[in-house]
Amino acid sequence: MAFNRRKNTGFTLIEVLIAILVFATAGTLITSRVGDTSMQLFSLERKTIAHWVAENHLAKQYLSGRINDAPLKKEKNRVRATMGGREWRINSEVSDTSHPWLRRIDIEVFEIEEGIEIGPLDSISGYIGRY
Repeated sequence: MAFNRRKNTGFTLIEVLIAILVFATAGTLITSRVGDTSMQLFSLERKTIAHWVAENHLAKQYLSGRINDAPLKKEKNRVRATMGGREWRINSEVSDTSHPWLRRIDIEVFEIEEGIEIGPLDSISGYIGRY
C-alpha cells in the first residue's frame, strides 16, 4: 500500500510566533525613535523662537535709543511678548560699561506655559551706544 504524503506548505505555530515577536520588537524600536525625534524637533523649535524673541527685544531697545537720542537707562525690566502662538517672558538688564555712552544689555527669554515660566530657553548680550 502506497501512502501519498503531502508536503506541508504552511508555517508552523512557532514560526508565526517568532515572526510576530520580531515585528513587534522592530515596531517598538521605531515608535520610540519617532517619539524621540519629535521631542527634539519641539525643543529645537522652542529654542529658535526664543532666540528670535531675544533678538527682537534687543532691536527694540536699540531703536528706542535712536528715537530718544539718549543712552539707555540702567534698569532691570520684565516684559511679555507673543510670538509663534506662544507667550514669552523677557527679562532684561541694562548696565554700564567703561564708556559713558555705551550700555550692555543682557536678555533672558522664558516660555510661559499654563502660567509657569519654563527656561531660560535663550539668553543674549548686546551693546548699545548713544550714537
